[in-house]
Amino acid sequence: MSTFRRPISPTELIYFPMRDMAPPFLMQMAYEGVGALDPEDLRRAIAIAAEANPGARLVRDGKFWVDSGVTPALRVVPHVLQYAALEADPVLTSPIGPHPESTCEVLLLTGDPTTIIFRVFHGVMDGMGMVMWATDVLRVLRGEEPLGAPDPIADAELVRKVGAPGRPTPMLPFYRAATGHGRQLPGEHRHLLRVRTIDAAGPGALMRVAALLAEEGGPKSRIMIPVDIRRHDPAVRSTGNLALPLFLDARPGMDWKQLNELKKAGLAEGRELNQMDNGGLTRMPPAVGRGLLSTLNWLGSRYGRNLASATVSHMGRYDLDELSVPGFTFTAVRVLPQHSVAMPLLFGMTECGGRTELTVSARSGDGIPERLEALLDRIARTLEKELTPTGSAKS
Repeated sequence: MSTFRRPISPTELIYFPMRDMAPPFLMQMAYEGVGALDPEDLRRAIAIAAEANPGARLVRDGKFWVDSGVTPALRVVPHVLQYAALEADPVLTSPIGPHPESTCEVLLLTGDPTTIIFRVFHGVMDGMGMVMWATDVLRVLRGEEPLGAPDPIADAELVRKVGAPGRPTPMLPFYRAATGHGRQLPGEHRHLLRVRTIDAAGPGALMRVAALLAEEGGPKSRIMIPVDIRRHDPAVRSTGNLALPLFLDARPGMDWKQLNELKKAGLAEGRELNQMDNGGLTRMPPAVGRGLLSTLNWLGSRYGRNLASATVSHMGRYDLDELSVPGFTFTAVRVLPQHSVAMPLLFGMTECGGRTELTVSARSGDGIPERLEALLDRIARTLEKELTPTGSAKS
C-alpha cells in the first residue's frame, strides 16, 4: 500500500448517501470503437495507470481516503449498451465492484460496438479526474507513459490555499426545470439516462444548451456550470473532486452569447471558489443531510421547486485518431452523468469526430419522459442548425 492519504472533503461527504438514494451514483465515461482489445493488455494498462493515479484505488478509512494499492477491477461482459433508455441497462446500472468499498472499476463490453467504460464513485473523483485516469489508461495501451496525478488534494484544501473572493450564492428552491415536474410513480424509474448524437460541433455548444434550457424553464432559471478549480493552480495533479459550481441566472430571451458573457465574468472573479460548502449541508449530521436531500427531491418532483434548474458540463474535445490504440479505433466518447436527487437535469457533453455527444440524467416523474424527449429533439435541431455540420468540423 502506498502512502497516499487525504481527508475526505466536505463536498465528497455529501455524495455518500447518494449511493442509496440515486443508485448506482456513478460517473461513467464510455469509449466506443471497433477492432480488437485484449483484456489482459487492458488489465495491465489499468494497473500501470492506477499506480500513477492513486485516486483510482481509494478506500475509506474513517475521515480519510487512502490508497488501497488494489488495482480497479476489470469486468469483461458480452453486452451492448441499451442507448434508447440507459436507465434500464442492466450492466450500466449495476453496482460498482467487486467489493462494497470499491470506488472505481472498468467494464469491457465485447458486443458490437466494443466499449470501454470507466466507472467512478463521485466521492473520489470529479469529472476531469475521471478523464485524467481514463486517458492515462489509453496512453499505456498506446505504449506511452502515463501523465499521473499523485497529489493528495481536493477542493477544500485548494480553496483554503487560493482563497475565496466573495460570498456564496444563496441557495433556495425557487427554480423550474425545462422538463417541468411530475410526481414520481411507484414502480417507475426515478431517473432517466438518455443520449443524443448531434451531427455538428463547434464553439459555444455548452452555452447554447444553457440558453435553450433557460428558454424552456419559466420566468427565471438557474444554470449550474461545474468549474475545474485546478485552473487556479496549474501545478496541481490530482484526480480528486476539484470542481465547484458557477451559477448563471437566466431568463427566457437571453441568447447564448449573453450567457457566455455572464460565465466569463464569473470566471474572471473566481466566483466558483465562493461555493465551497454552500448552504452548510456538509456540516449537518448524516441523517439530517439525508432528510434534506429527500425533501429537495420531493419539492422538485411535486412542485417544480429546485435549487437549480440544471447542471451543464462539457467534458472535452477529442481527436479520435490520436485517442485510438494499436488494433482498436475509437468512434465515440461519451460521458454518462450520475443521477441526483437534488438536481432535476444533469447534462454532459463531449465533442469528437465532428459530432457533439449529449447525455442527460433527469429526475423522472409523471409526463417527464415525453417532455425530456421533446427537449432533446429541440436541442439537437438547434445545435445542428447553428454549429458546424459533420464533415466540416475537425475531430
